[in-house]
Amino acid sequence: MEKMLLTGGRFFTLDSVRPEAEALYAENGRIVAVGDRAEIELQHGRADVRRIDLQGGFAIPGLVDSHLHLAMFGKNLLWIDFSRVRSKEEMLHLVREQVAKTPPGKWVLGANWDENRFHRAEIPSRKELDAAAPRHPVFLTRVCRHVHLANSAAFRAAGITDEDRAPSEGAYGRDASGRLNGLIYEEASRPFFDAQPRLSFEEKKEMVRRAVNYALSRGLTGVHTDDLREVGNLSDTLRIYRELAREGIRFRTHHLIYHPHLAEAGERGIRAGDGDEWVTVGGVKIFADGSLGGRTALLSRPYHDDPGRTGMEVHSREELLELVAKARQWGYPVAVHAIGDLAAERVIQAMEAVPGAEGRLPDRLIHASVLRPDLIDRLKRLKVVLDIQPRFVASDFPWVMDRLGPDLLSRSFAWKTLLREGLVCAGGSDAPIEPMDPLLGIHAAITRRPPGGAGPEGGYQPEERLTRVEALTLFTKGSALAAGEEKERGTLSVGKWADVTVFDRDLLEADPEELPAARVFLTLVNGQIGYEG
Repeated sequence: MEKMLLTGGRFFTLDSVRPEAEALYAENGRIVAVGDRAEIELQHGRADVRRIDLQGGFAIPGLVDSHLHLAMFGKNLLWIDFSRVRSKEEMLHLVREQVAKTPPGKWVLGANWDENRFHRAEIPSRKELDAAAPRHPVFLTRVCRHVHLANSAAFRAAGITDEDRAPSEGAYGRDASGRLNGLIYEEASRPFFDAQPRLSFEEKKEMVRRAVNYALSRGLTGVHTDDLREVGNLSDTLRIYRELAREGIRFRTHHLIYHPHLAEAGERGIRAGDGDEWVTVGGVKIFADGSLGGRTALLSRPYHDDPGRTGMEVHSREELLELVAKARQWGYPVAVHAIGDLAAERVIQAMEAVPGAEGRLPDRLIHASVLRPDLIDRLKRLKVVLDIQPRFVASDFPWVMDRLGPDLLSRSFAWKTLLREGLVCAGGSDAPIEPMDPLLGIHAAITRRPPGGAGPEGGYQPEERLTRVEALTLFTKGSALAAGEEKERGTLSVGKWADVTVFDRDLLEADPEELPAARVFLTLVNGQIGYEG
């Protein structure tokens, strides 16, 4: 294993014993020494040691994204990207362009449309999609991943007609006459995914490889990912990442198990915490609700801009309790997607009713976007980590203000309140829903607005702004605690993995608006270079 000596930069360790240092020495994948440059040079500056001059860079513990979808991110590199589209006409134009270069009968897939960012909040109708693609099944996924849009050819391929009813955990949109209008919500999308052509193992592995290399280029040394809905089974998922590690790609992954695959994990004897230094298994992923953008997040009161709706429960209370109990029987923690406050309440009820075993990995409440004070009090009594996405503030405001109304808004995106109340928070991006860039999450956490100064002076809900150290902690100590890896990483401390992210500027001193432009100088994983900028 390579011996490596890093000097020539500022090391911000996040270790309270020694918060700052001038040099770091790593050997056999572990940090051996961190401290004064002269002392470390004297003790470890031998001829067989590789030296790296950080050229004034800023070194921090390796950043880890606590919640994203790596395989989905890789797959989306092959789809139409609507993230920059600002009208339904632009959407249709991109669809027609893709149709023109796609053989008839082949699927046309796209993602990341967000009508809240359109000049007019209108999306293409099923009829308009039919006109743009009369001979191709078209399936387009909203940025939140909880709402989809399809043309008639896609409905035929999925075997869905006007007479079919949606499953209880989803819905089909309908026009005034009761006919399908092209919109598909939550788990009603399953027949459409099932009808699409299957990727080979090698194709899946290649899309993951691309996503991993991109993550390393953004300064990430690891991620917590939910891949089973894309890859299809646990065996292939773990095989992909283990093969990539054997091939020399230095990157750590922690895997959530989507609940329909729990039996497969149990039968193979896989338990939470199993794995090695590169690939580990975490909790059971469950969805309790949808998204605020699609008005499917489950709220305790009606949407302020649509009083006839309160959201959508993916599972009934009884079903949710049963899923949590089943995870406990196999010895797993749960990781539950809950954006609305009523969804969070039902998840908390299930966690309270069926507590996990002593010594287990913590449960997770994923997103936790809307939390009433009474729910925060109950969370404090549970062994749970909140998986938050600071970037949501930059993406969801200002439209979310009208969607939630003043009362619920005051209890939403309240990251500072959660930390002040003593709750453990881990920082993620939810990529590809948001960009896979930790600097954008850190920027949003401390400014509460998009890059470039958009939004009000001081940001949205400025009282919830985090300090820079708090924001960095989300993606270091926070993500380590979520995976039960706090003894292995999260700080630049002797004995921990030699995972280091180096930027070309000081994130503690730079102007906040300069942070998204910071360049990754080096990503070091296990004392080996994963990326050089």
